[in-house]
Amino acid sequence: MALKKAETAQPTEGRSDRGDILLSIRNLRKSFKGTMAVHDLELDIRQGEFFTMLGPSGSGKTTTLRLIAGFERPDGGTISLEGRDLARLAPFDRDVNTVFQDYALFPHMTVAENIAYGLNAKKLDRAETASRVAEALRMVQLEALADRKPAQLSGGQRQRVGLARAIVNRPRLLLLDEPLGALDLKLRQDMQVELKHIQESLGITFLYVTHDQEEALSMSDRVAVFNRGGIEQIGSPRELYECPASEFVARFVGTSTILTRGGQRLMLRPEKVQIARERETFAGDGWHAEPGRLSESVYAGAFTKHIVTLEGGETVIAFEQNSSHFSRAPVARRGEPVWAAWRPSEVFVLTG
Repeated sequence: MALKKAETAQPTEGRSDRGDILLSIRNLRKSFKGTMAVHDLELDIRQGEFFTMLGPSGSGKTTTLRLIAGFERPDGGTISLEGRDLARLAPFDRDVNTVFQDYALFPHMTVAENIAYGLNAKKLDRAETASRVAEALRMVQLEALADRKPAQLSGGQRQRVGLARAIVNRPRLLLLDEPLGALDLKLRQDMQVELKHIQESLGITFLYVTHDQEEALSMSDRVAVFNRGGIEQIGSPRELYECPASEFVARFVGTSTILTRGGQRLMLRPEKVQIARERETFAGDGWHAEPGRLSESVYAGAFTKHIVTLEGGETVIAFEQNSSHFSRAPVARRGEPVWAAWRPSEVFVLTG
C-alpha cells in the first residue's frame, strides 16, 4: 500500500500556555493499600471551560476528582485553585461544589429547600437566598416543581435539582462525578445538551468525570484520557478522535481498526472504510483495496456496521450510512467475498 502518512500524534501536555488557568495540578500522587491510583499527574484547567476526565473504571479519574474536592488526601503533589493551595483545606472551605451520580437530595425537603440548603448553611439573608434559588430554578427549568419532594420527581428532574443546588453557590469550579450515569439513553442525551448550555450561560468551569466517550466528545472543550493512574492524552474531542497519541486512545475513543503494515501500526476509523463485492468499484480515485470476507453485518439504525476479515486474518470495521431505502439489497451476505477499501490519506500512523 502506498501509504501517505498522516501527521503522527504527540502526547498533548497538561499544561497550558495561556494565562487564564483556574486549577493547576502538579506531581499528584495517591495510592490505596500499596496500589498506585494516581501517579505524577500534571494538569491545568482553564477558566470557564468544560473539561472532561475520560477513562475506564480504575483509571484514576474519580480518585483525581475526589482529591480536588477534598474527599481524599494526596500522598504527594499540589492542587491549586487560582494559586491557592487546596491541600490543607476541608472540602467545605474550597470554592468547589460536587454533583454526584445519586444526587444526594434530602427526601424530607422540597426542591426549593434542597437548592437553598447550602445558602442557608452560609447564613445568607432571606432575600438573597430567595433570589438565588429562583434564579437556579429558572436555569434548570424547574420553577413549577419548587414545592415538590424528590420522591415526586423523575430521574432527570432530580438530576437538575442536584445541579441547581451546586450552581446556586456560584463556585469557581463545579465537579460532576458521572451525574448522568443513572439516566436512560434518551434522557442522558437530552441532558448532555442542557448541561453544556447551562455551563456556557453561567461561565462556571465544569470538571466532568465519565467513562462514556459520547458524553466526553459531545460536551467538552477539552478531554483528558486516563489510563492506569495517568493521562495518555489531553486535547479537543476532534484531536483525540482524529489524532490519538497512543493505541490505547485510538481504541478507547470511538471505534477503530488497527492494522500493521510495513512495520507500522495504522488506525482506520470505520466511517472512512467502504466495502464492495467487486475490486473495480474502487478503481482509481486514490483508493487502496484489500480482499476479505464479510464476517458480520449489524443494523444499528442510522448506520450498518460491517465486519470484514481480510485474507491475512486482520479485521476491518466499516460503517455504512443507511441513507437509502431500507429495502436496498445488502452489499453481501455473511461469508461472501468482499473488498474493503480506504484512502491512504485517511490512515493515521500511531506512535507509542
